[in-house]
Amino acid sequence: MKAILTATLTLSLHIVIAQISFFNMPNPDMLPDVGYAYVEYDRYQTLKGENTINASVFRASVQPVKFWEVGVNTWFNDDSPEDPNRAVISNKFKIGLYQKGNFNITMSPGAWSSIYFNGDPMKNLVYDFIGINHQEHAKAYTRVMIGGYGKYQVGRPSAYGMIAGLEHRFNDYMEFVADYFQGSGEGFGLAVGTVIYAAEKGHNLPVYVAYQFDNDSRQNDLLLLQVGYFFRAWGKDK
Repeated sequence: MKAILTATLTLSLHIVIAQISFFNMPNPDMLPDVGYAYVEYDRYQTLKGENTINASVFRASVQPVKFWEVGVNTWFNDDSPEDPNRAVISNKFKIGLYQKGNFNITMSPGAWSSIYFNGDPMKNLVYDFIGINHQEHAKAYTRVMIGGYGKYQVGRPSAYGMIAGLEHRFNDYMEFVADYFQGSGEGFGLAVGTVIYAAEKGHNLPVYVAYQFDNDSRQNDLLLLQVGYFFRAWGKDK
């Protein structure tokens, strides 16, 4: 499974809408309220072609109850027989641990379960990490994330590793993001990129562009493009 990228500060509703788990790494964000949803398209493009990926991914998530987000990702990755087409069911929770002024700490456990279309055994990845968040001012914040994961699949060795991330939002429109997923295999490595919030005065339509340095070989490096959209699926804003 891809290293999954990046982000809960106590912000206004509009700012929170512009932050969600649309990156390749788990992050401490969650949709702003019960009934909100998020959709996204991703493109993963191998640049050098030793082990091609060239995947298209469609994601959707929703917050059915407070502090719980659930979603599904569909991967179309015909170029990589080692990681074939699949659906991924995702669950993420958010637990507040500490808050004082503009500083807070959260914990975010979650899981991804890959169901392969070709009948391969299901792959499960569980994770947990701590998010340390600081609000510099109304339009800027910094986050540091660190934790770990375990990956399990029948017939293959289990794997464990560290996940870590850094985010800094400069203003309503631009954010720097870096994440690291320890391990060997497709998608495990360091991704460094920028997010531009292109609509609703910086509150929607996040566009993420990044370069991912593979842990095993520079020949497996990737260019990542992700575009998302937030909306209310049911209910009314309070």
